[in-house]
Amino acid sequence: MGARDGFADPAEFVAEILRKHLAVPPVMRCSDWADKYRRIAKGPEKGPWRTSRTPYLLEPLNCMDPEHPAQKIVMQFATQLGKSEVLYNAIFKRIHLSPMDMMMVQPTLQDAKDHSSQRFTQTAKAMPQVISRIAETRSRDETNTLLTKELADGSATLFFAGANSARSLASKPLGFAACDEIDGYPLDVDGEGDPLGLIWERMSNFPNRKMLLCSTPTTKDFSRIEAEYLSSDRRRYWVPCPHCGETQVLVWGADKEYGIKWLKTEAGVARPETTVYVCKHCGAGIDEHHKTAMLAAGAWIPEAPGAQRGLVVGFHLPKIYSPLGWKSWAMLVEDWTKAQDAARSGDVTRLKTFVNTSLAETWEEQGDKADQHALRKRAPDIELRVVQRGFVVMSLGVDVQGDRLHAGLWAWGRGMTRQLVDRIVIYGDPSVPEDQKESPWAELTAYRQAAVANTEGIEVDLLCTLIDSGGHSTQAVYAYCRAHQAERVLAIKGQSQAGKPVIGKPTQVDINYRGVKLKRGVKLWPIGADTAKAEIYGRLRVEQPGPGFVLLSSKLPADAFEQLTSERLVTRYVKGRPKLEWVLPGGRRNEDLDCAVYALAGAMWAGVDRWREPDWARLEKRLGPKETTPPPKADGDEEQVKVLPPRRRRRGTIGLFKGGM
Repeated sequence: MGARDGFADPAEFVAEILRKHLAVPPVMRCSDWADKYRRIAKGPEKGPWRTSRTPYLLEPLNCMDPEHPAQKIVMQFATQLGKSEVLYNAIFKRIHLSPMDMMMVQPTLQDAKDHSSQRFTQTAKAMPQVISRIAETRSRDETNTLLTKELADGSATLFFAGANSARSLASKPLGFAACDEIDGYPLDVDGEGDPLGLIWERMSNFPNRKMLLCSTPTTKDFSRIEAEYLSSDRRRYWVPCPHCGETQVLVWGADKEYGIKWLKTEAGVARPETTVYVCKHCGAGIDEHHKTAMLAAGAWIPEAPGAQRGLVVGFHLPKIYSPLGWKSWAMLVEDWTKAQDAARSGDVTRLKTFVNTSLAETWEEQGDKADQHALRKRAPDIELRVVQRGFVVMSLGVDVQGDRLHAGLWAWGRGMTRQLVDRIVIYGDPSVPEDQKESPWAELTAYRQAAVANTEGIEVDLLCTLIDSGGHSTQAVYAYCRAHQAERVLAIKGQSQAGKPVIGKPTQVDINYRGVKLKRGVKLWPIGADTAKAEIYGRLRVEQPGPGFVLLSSKLPADAFEQLTSERLVTRYVKGRPKLEWVLPGGRRNEDLDCAVYALAGAMWAGVDRWREPDWARLEKRLGPKETTPPPKADGDEEQVKVLPPRRRRRGTIGLFKGGM
């Protein structure tokens, strides 16, 4: 009967009866299931799966079983070591023996479709026990599509999703989720939050929930997989030395006396064919052919046993552990030397790739960043809300948060030198109109209109105020800017794209009931945030007063220095191509940096960067010290120097604008 019903193995028949009629899932380790049923459909090693080929995958596979207590399994692996096979084995086993609603998540929706069609379906077809349980594709039937695989008996569904699509992540509750290459996930998906958080929330009703997180790491401080691994019990694979028997974790060893070592020619050229592994304990050279026995005798040992009550287990593995026939130690040495040669000529992309994909470590960017401690050290002891000599006009940038307004007041001088004159945080709900009590907008108006003088006691003009409308309370920002257009209050929206101008061409956002844009309505000014941040960070690195210098006061709170330097320019890889992006490490704030961006855009809106020598000379003269003794004059001459009254001086300054409303 078993053979007639497709069950050649009596144990499989019994397991099926238990599953269908008693709802008792069979107890079978994932590694045992893979050795018995799994077939590899593509690649250089097609055919039956052998866990013995990659012994280091035995423990991660068995952590995927429903009987294992871990709820999160984290795999910070180098490329091509089999981490994705753990994902597929776990899913195929559950489809076969213990179905439940599951989700496989890739960085993008297109990646998910590619995995579904090119890998999942082809592999499932090689296993009768799996493909027979998946509903057949029929015309006009949505139960089995690229993104949805329903089981034939309707007991469960496998969803394929992209971390860049909140809609694809939205589904009924899930008991199992496999998230691949999570370092490629966005920080916020469609404004709904962290994709990993969204997935985890959908699993909250399952006490035996299981989430697998796999990835090759990317940049330090911004790597999701490293953060997850560091919060786990942090397991490393220890293997014995074939000479002394002592166990150790295999390391690269470039900065150690042990690890991967090789000889060089007299000219200093590497000889990869001489590569050996030097034992940490006995100093003997280990040839690579010993690696098979070493891997078979290896064991995962946690560095933080019991972390998070044992619910999160983590595995870290570099490519040094690659089985024989895969990436050899000699090939790794070749990659390393080429990367070093490129780095010496200024190209560090190869070195970063090696660190990420071969060593499974994060890369610490050495590119655009600013040192908050150096800024604080050189900040002079000057008063806030006092414009120093050489700065003649001001602009105000305002960042809008859910419960506050954050404003930064900047003054400008020749060569785009600048001074952070003041910064203020105004608490209150920005959605509350200005004319109502508890509104932060009324306090912002009073702050803008309050006089700010320079060291000579002369009032300095505020050229404009730029308020971010791209985040919280957009309509409230429009309303405030509409009410204060005459005071040059502008609504802006940042654009995080390389090459955009600091301030671009505005668009009308006010329309009438017919949908026609109002000529005197609110305009929305686009801000090239990436371009502005690059300019600001370049200025922050100027250490001596002069063109481009940024003047900060030691009286500023410590978090102002931290926020100004919070972001870093890092390299992301999008479809294999490097792309520079400004990123903010988790847990940090950047409102002061955003306000500096908006204030810079305001100065450029007013044309400060294009003012000519006579313009600067006239303003500096007006704001300079008053002369106590009139200079000598010829008979009949008029007085040569006259201090203009404040209103007349302000009109003269505003007349320098090259921008416009």
